[in-house]
Amino acid sequence: MPDHNNPIATDSFSRADIDAFVADWYHQLDVHAPAEQLASLVADQVEMQFPEGWCVGSRHSAPWYEGVIRIFFDELHIVTHVGFSWRDDRYLLDVVVNWQARRWNPPAPRSEWIGFDAYQRWELIRAPGNDGRLAIARYIVDELRPMPGSKPL
Repeated sequence: MPDHNNPIATDSFSRADIDAFVADWYHQLDVHAPAEQLASLVADQVEMQFPEGWCVGSRHSAPWYEGVIRIFFDELHIVTHVGFSWRDDRYLLDVVVNWQARRWNPPAPRSEWIGFDAYQRWELIRAPGNDGRLAIARYIVDELRPMPGSKPL
């Protein structure tokens, strides 16, 4: 089993590495980073499950992302929990993130606020190749709990 507290170990990442990776993922979503930049954080055969459906493979996650950034704006993701364990050469994460955004549904005269606590399961792997970075292999949104006053998704 890897030593989660030793960032120098060749077969593991530290807790700080994992927390930084999760924070970076949500930062990229908040700033609507280019799709290629977000794709660099996922494995080639990533499996992603969202309330609106599945996408498999990094090439298919880009169209999902391009659609999302055209719907939601002023996004803010606040990570409230990251639990993790190690099994079968991958990190298993339980992530809870508070997600707030605005969206506009034409021809409405104003945008509307939405807010949810998203309960997710992630699997992180060491990306194949020489860079050895973390990559999301699986990303599942299990539940979206609306905040008081939020419009439905």
